[in-house]
Amino acid sequence: MPACGGAGSDEAGPAGSVRPPSRPTPEQQARAAALLTGPDWYRHAVFYEVNVRSFQDSNGDGIGDLPGLVSRLDYLKDLGVDALWLMPIMPSPFADSGYDVADYRAIEPAYGTMADFERLMSEAKARGMRVLIDLVLNHTSDAHPWFQESRKDKTNAKANWYVWSDTAGREDIGCGTNGSTFGDSAWELEPAREQYYFHRFYPGQPDLNYREPEVAKEMLDTTRFWLDKGVDGFRCDVVGLLFETATSCSLVPETIEYIKSIRQIVDGYADRAMVAEPVELTNATPYFGGGEDMFHMAFDFAYGYFWGIAFASGDRRIIEEAMATASAFPAGAQDALVIGSHDVLRAWQTAGNDAERYRGAALLQMTMRGTPFIYYGEEVALRPGAATPIDIRDTSRTPMTWTRDGAGHGFTTGTPWLPFGEAPGDTSVEAEDADPDSMLSFYRSLLALRRGHAVWGSGSSRLLPLDDRGIVAFVREDEAESYLVAVNLAREPREGTATASLPGRGRVVLGQGSLATAGDAVTVKLPESGYAVFQLRP
Repeated sequence: MPACGGAGSDEAGPAGSVRPPSRPTPEQQARAAALLTGPDWYRHAVFYEVNVRSFQDSNGDGIGDLPGLVSRLDYLKDLGVDALWLMPIMPSPFADSGYDVADYRAIEPAYGTMADFERLMSEAKARGMRVLIDLVLNHTSDAHPWFQESRKDKTNAKANWYVWSDTAGREDIGCGTNGSTFGDSAWELEPAREQYYFHRFYPGQPDLNYREPEVAKEMLDTTRFWLDKGVDGFRCDVVGLLFETATSCSLVPETIEYIKSIRQIVDGYADRAMVAEPVELTNATPYFGGGEDMFHMAFDFAYGYFWGIAFASGDRRIIEEAMATASAFPAGAQDALVIGSHDVLRAWQTAGNDAERYRGAALLQMTMRGTPFIYYGEEVALRPGAATPIDIRDTSRTPMTWTRDGAGHGFTTGTPWLPFGEAPGDTSVEAEDADPDSMLSFYRSLLALRRGHAVWGSGSSRLLPLDDRGIVAFVREDEAESYLVAVNLAREPREGTATASLPGRGRVVLGQGSLATAGDAVTVKLPESGYAVFQLRP
């Protein structure tokens, strides 16, 4: 019975596992540069979500800023990051962590100036890195000058720029009677106008009225403004909610047509990309349209927000369902893969404080069909915090820790705007950089494994239906190469067999396990909470 095992020139990892070199070879870097050029660059990129406020403070005020981010670009480049997604950087009273925009064409003063942003763009470009910004289209802050004018009376120039009603509800807005996402009512009384305004989220976030032509035009002009600034695209916040009808507020026909108009603008600039935040949690298919007329990417919450259930239950069903849904996306569509974000628990919590589960989840994210998005600090398994000045999501938005010691742990020389999470010294970049078995070392090796290999970004994917449901296994392949990825969701060793044809015997290039074939039978063995990537060809 043929079996695979040897590591070749790869490094030895924890407990005898195989780990590829922590840095890609010059040949890999050259291939990556070619893949990251042209309109399909985003398929082969590794993205990194940056909460600017919590990443690096440059002036000692305790708040992260754009100059601070610039100072850490070399770290991100060395990690293997190709593109940044910046959480909102526009002026905001911060009632919802910047997702309450007060000016669409300026920079939040706490983060710096437009000149600082332009320097960030220049420095990122010099390193071959791209930058996407968060575009919050559905609503503004109630501090926005547009709303300040609209709320005055029923006859001002912007009276119709927001959604108003004489009562706390309207028959033509089906979701308006179900409460807001963050409260009991989606309607707030404005005494000066003697009317109620609609807010799908916090009361400080009034919804824009896209049935007003001037609003629709203004927001399209805003996309052009930032594209002219050189941004490489947008992450579009809750973009399915722009228009409302009597029966639905989610991706109604008018919203779909408006998204298509944004895509037309984006396509007028070379090599730009858009990623959607779907309102739906288990199927992003509607956000792709025909595959080339809506979003380039959409977040895969079916895996990203529910992978913890699969690991906790030891059953791969949820992961398989997410992969099956993604496999049916239209041609041209790309999954955007996460294991956490600013809206949910830190991945460390979702993994049940289990480092091996954490590694398994990250491995799946980096090898499933799609484009991975790392949430800042995931590469060091940043722990959650306890303070919640705005809401519970603040626990996953604590500052990055760079050094073992010091009150500010390298993030700030002052008092951090939000207290650090658990074990800030142990999960600092300094501490993990010195440990070859750390999560940071694992991430570096994982990203080095991907580097310059087109198969991970655009290759096909097929499940290997092992008879042990505790093991999720799939094959990624293209004309040049083929890999089998296997992850054990259980806390004990597992073995699974399936009837399948593989293009080669394979060898372990990451992790620990065995792969054996006998006729058309394929058997995979993994240690408890173990994982392995087998290179099948060349």
